[in-house]
Amino acid sequence: MDAVLQRKFLNQKALDVDTTGKRVKIAIAEMESVDSDGDMFAPTAFDKTIAERGPKGSNSIWHMTDHGWQLRSSLSKFSELYVEGKYLVGVSPYRDTALWRDTVWPLYEAGDITEHSVGFMTIKDDRSNPNYRLISEVFLLEGSAVCWGANSNTPTMAVLKSWGSTQRKEYIDGFTKRIERLIKGIDAGKFTDDTSLLKIHLKEIQAAFIALNEDATEPPVLIGTQPDHDAQLLLDIKSHFKELLKN
Repeated sequence: MDAVLQRKFLNQKALDVDTTGKRVKIAIAEMESVDSDGDMFAPTAFDKTIAERGPKGSNSIWHMTDHGWQLRSSLSKFSELYVEGKYLVGVSPYRDTALWRDTVWPLYEAGDITEHSVGFMTIKDDRSNPNYRLISEVFLLEGSAVCWGANSNTPTMAVLKSWGSTQRKEYIDGFTKRIERLIKGIDAGKFTDDTSLLKIHLKEIQAAFIALNEDATEPPVLIGTQPDHDAQLLLDIKSHFKELLKN
């Protein structure tokens, strides 16, 4: 299992923009083709996560912009999520928010949004084929509308290893402040009804810790955690960051 957040970009505009029903139909991942990272999704890679986390499950999979992973970057949760041919397809209903109304909907209508990306963690894969890695099961977090799909790795993994000590410290300080805000949100009960965004934040922080410390043991995937457990995990991650700074 790969607990690190991953992104796969797809050069595909909206499959349908329903101006009457106010919804968009988009492809957020492609299966059975080898991508630039040498990875290929199996035809059933998304079946389990759709059943458990999709609209008919816990309804925890978001349609977002630019992998923002914050409410200001969130469009809606997919009302439908299914495999159609070689594509993972999501149907996203329009919401009367500034992000939809002023930015995203006009761009979809004009056909300007031509790329999408999926954020996920690998649960099962097979590396026996020398030509590609077959990803047979994923833990799906979200699908995003993006301007360009230039980097199929998370920024955390792609950037941190080449940074100097000052840049790394600034990055850690930023995550430490982010943890503090998340703890305040937990204390205020903001994540009581829906912890899906909180879990995405936690996984990104975990990925940052793994990237900073190559000897770190990967923490378990956060599935079905409760808010009090999430708060304790935040405190544990914060202490790890502080220890990194001391060293």
